[in-house]
Amino acid sequence: MKRAKISITPAATTVLFPLFSALLSAGAMAGAPDPADNDVPAGGLQEIVVTAQKREERLFDVPVAVTAITSESLTTQNLVRTSDFYSSVPGLQYSGGESGRVSNLSLRGITSGGNTNPTLAILIDDVPFGGATNAGQPPIPDFDPATIDRLEVLRGPQGTLYGAASLGGLIKYVTRAPSTKDFSGRLEVGTNTVDGGSEGYSARGSVNIPLLEDRVALSVSGFYRDDPAYIDNIYPTATANNVNTRKLSGGRGALLVRPIDDLTITLSALGQKVTSRNSDLSFSSGGILICPACQPAGSTAPTTFTPIYNNLTTIKVVPSKGDATFDLYTIRAEYDLHWAQLTSITAYGESDNELDNDVTAVFGRLLVPAYGAPAGSTVVIANADHTHKFTQEARLGAKGKQIDWLAGVFYDLEHATTDQTLTLGDAGGKELAVPYIGSGPSTYKEYAGFADVTYHATDKLDVQVGGRYAKNKQVSTQKFNIDGPAQFAFGPTSTISAPSEESSSTWLFTPSYHLTPDLLTYFRLATGYRPGGPNTGVPNVNKTFGSDSVINYELGFKGFVIPHQLSLDVSIFEIDWKDIQLQDTDAVSQLTFLTNGGKARSRGLETAVQWSPWTGFTLDGSATYTDAVLTEDLPEVANATALSGKSGDRLPFTPRFATNISAQQDFPITDRIDAFVGATYTYVGERLSAFKTDSPAATRPRFSMPGYSLFDLRAGLNYDKHWHLDLYARNLTNKYGVIAATNRNGTATPNAVFTQPRTLGLTASYDF
Repeated sequence: MKRAKISITPAATTVLFPLFSALLSAGAMAGAPDPADNDVPAGGLQEIVVTAQKREERLFDVPVAVTAITSESLTTQNLVRTSDFYSSVPGLQYSGGESGRVSNLSLRGITSGGNTNPTLAILIDDVPFGGATNAGQPPIPDFDPATIDRLEVLRGPQGTLYGAASLGGLIKYVTRAPSTKDFSGRLEVGTNTVDGGSEGYSARGSVNIPLLEDRVALSVSGFYRDDPAYIDNIYPTATANNVNTRKLSGGRGALLVRPIDDLTITLSALGQKVTSRNSDLSFSSGGILICPACQPAGSTAPTTFTPIYNNLTTIKVVPSKGDATFDLYTIRAEYDLHWAQLTSITAYGESDNELDNDVTAVFGRLLVPAYGAPAGSTVVIANADHTHKFTQEARLGAKGKQIDWLAGVFYDLEHATTDQTLTLGDAGGKELAVPYIGSGPSTYKEYAGFADVTYHATDKLDVQVGGRYAKNKQVSTQKFNIDGPAQFAFGPTSTISAPSEESSSTWLFTPSYHLTPDLLTYFRLATGYRPGGPNTGVPNVNKTFGSDSVINYELGFKGFVIPHQLSLDVSIFEIDWKDIQLQDTDAVSQLTFLTNGGKARSRGLETAVQWSPWTGFTLDGSATYTDAVLTEDLPEVANATALSGKSGDRLPFTPRFATNISAQQDFPITDRIDAFVGATYTYVGERLSAFKTDSPAATRPRFSMPGYSLFDLRAGLNYDKHWHLDLYARNLTNKYGVIAATNRNGTATPNAVFTQPRTLGLTASYDF
């Protein structure tokens, strides 16, 4: 079904479509190889250097499934949010969710749905982002490309080198390092427009300044972005168009100091602020009610994706707002001892996220009758998550003729708070009561040690082994202030505190063999875990829940099949998962808690190919097949309701098949002008929603989210290698796709998040 709103602003049509047409025509003429060019020249594809194993290595030498995405690729295609680029990474899933937290991301099907502790870790220059648990978890970081050099996505568990929360893998943001050699910089401005919506604007800038040759350098970058809005609200007292506004600003500063030849110290500060209205911070659009939302509570009608309000860009909710800030301060010291490299990384981060949403569909049927509130009354929840995190890592490593080794220690101290307030108001927004106020301060402390050794048995055969031991201590407190009429649902005013303590071990074993210097095959046996913790949110359930763990069996092949013309990356894997952490919903209060139970496995095939058959042309493609299912029934939970799942049921949010294909042709126009045209096709297959709870209130069945396809175009001009004009059209055919959807485990009105309508934009930049 196409969107109902298909108008494009006249200015955008006048400017963007002729430019696209001209560049596409030129690209078509330049795209075919010259008949005399039968011998395809080498050098089309460049080697990629990554830090996946905490040291710089060629991508083809790393026995890990890694996807690298450059800042340039993100910028030219306007992939500025996680929900924009996730489908281009094999095995990466995005479930959106009501909170937009890191727990909404997963790799290789390792997710049970809901806001459990993260199964995917996020790092910024080897510094863990957010919390190891779900307490106070900030939103997914949508870092602007101006602040990063590239993304590295490591697929499969990475518990040995990276610790907790990397059951399925991790995403590493690698920022730009200051250079003591050259003065350089970049300035960029951009604008875009969404079909049926408003215009957006962006500005980015960065500069690198060598202050003292070979000794001191300063790098500074900053950005501002005002995303286009396109959601209309028809709530009676808040009717307005284009209400889903989102503004971002931030930057990074880094000072590199080399007091002696062997010692490099980098001081950096990174900050970002997001202000949004009427949209979840992680969603591509606002939450859209879908049928059978028009059915009364207790409806058992199947969920469909036919909009209630005539089209998919109309909502009827109480206005909401969200404000999030993130700051990270890092001191990185690298000392060359000549026999080994000593690295110390000290970091302190703060994240604050305040978000309110209309939750009348969830709590209205409980609170409106309890207070005798008038018809049309609403319930709004205000969430405030705050996390302060200090980490320290020190490691020593060396590369030798026969042995490479790495050993280190890690310390993590987190203070987090999650505050929640439910407010009952009349149809005009006037406050009638505050039924519930909850505060949840918690502390997480972890100590860990790790080691990794690679033995070069021959010039082609390597054997890698590694291990990690970690111990954590946690204390979680829940303070509840419950108004009298609401105590039947949430219990009395109380304070509950619970500690937990546990240890865990992870390990890896990876033999690898170089068929040629540029072709690697490997077998990877690796484990991962995420910590358990206290459980204080709901009475009458276990006061703690345990850690869960995975073991990954993987056979991989990667490298240049034809030097610098054709590269291939293939991974076949199976992951066994036990003691799965689950988020259950209490049938009376609608509050959630965590528990353990059941087993699952995920197996699949991931392929990525890059091909440059002639000069200037590059084809990138990936295809993923994932079969992720329960292998044991989900258990019952005493004194509470549990999720319902049988052995063989599919895990949530994971398509069996997904693919991404991108082609680009670069070509000269004159001696001083060159250009490019490119296109990307994305397909994400059908997925299942989160598991249904066995609560009597869970009358809505588990449902399927249909697969969707997107088609994007891009083109650009470069003048004197300094001036650049880039154009892009995202979702060119203006089709909708269901990115995420939820009915709170069958207990609430369904809502969904759809792909952003057709977006046209251009950026102009200058490199110096």
